[in-house]
Amino acid sequence: MAVDLKEEIPELSDALSGRIETDALLKEVVEDLKKASELLDDVSITASERAEWAHIRSELVNELRRMVKRNLRSISN
Repeated sequence: MAVDLKEEIPELSDALSGRIETDALLKEVVEDLKKASELLDDVSITASERAEWAHIRSELVNELRRMVKRNLRSISN
């Protein structure tokens, strides 16, 4: 399961794509999201592990939303 930011968070993908390389925190969250997605592709993990990684992945997507929205508000002020 590759991470496609346009699919995951379409409303913020443009804002993210321009900031990932210059914002270390955003870059780190995207890398963590990629790792969580890769682990979800691992067929050897148990159902409970899969559920935990799915939860972590969901939290990472939510954190990206919060971070980008916070950055956009600070720019407009």
